Amino acid sequence: MNPNISRRSLLRAGAGTLAAGLLAACTTTKSGTVTTITLNVAEVVDYGNAILSFGSTAINVSFVASAMGTANLALANTVIASLKSALAAFQSAAGSSTSVSYDSASVKAAFDSILADGEKVDTLIVSVIVGTATNLSSSVVSEAKTAAGAAETLIDLLKAMVDMSGPRLRAVSPVDPNAAIGQIAVFAASQG
Repeated sequence: MNPNISRRSLLRAGAGTLAAGLLAACTTTKSGTVTTITLNVAEVVDYGNAILSFGSTAINVSFVASAMGTANLALANTVIASLKSALAAFQSAAGSSTSVSYDSASVKAAFDSILADGEKVDTLIVSVIVGTATNLSSSVVSEAKTAAGAAETLIDLLKAMVDMSGPRLRAVSPVDPNAAIGQIAVFAASQG
């Protein structure tokens, strides 16, 4: 048996299990033509904070900052500040609730801003790490690549929370959001 095929099958099964768990954590209800999506506040905040930690740490890694250049580094700092504001706005809109309706105007605006900023972190920082790190090798590069994959996973999970067509996970490793958050925490701790 080819080990790559077995690994792919295992990862697909893990992604399917994660998708099922994600659907259980965030609910979608339909009443006539009105669809309501309920978001788990803690998950949104945890994923957003981990992406924020990843971005803030990654732009201070020398090979990342060098590859990004001055203009993209300034843009990344702006995106990180915007993500921080969006998370604060989301927490303010959610209040002390454990779950909130995405259909609420203030929650939707804050969550959509978190998604947009997360996608910019992906475009500006994750892609630089993945593209640049191909030719580099060190423990810092390895940790950065692992953290970049974890950030992609969390960004995909945030998108999947409101994607009516169902979750589509780009990153297959790690499939556990807690593992992704942990990998980013290790990266931030080792660089800070």
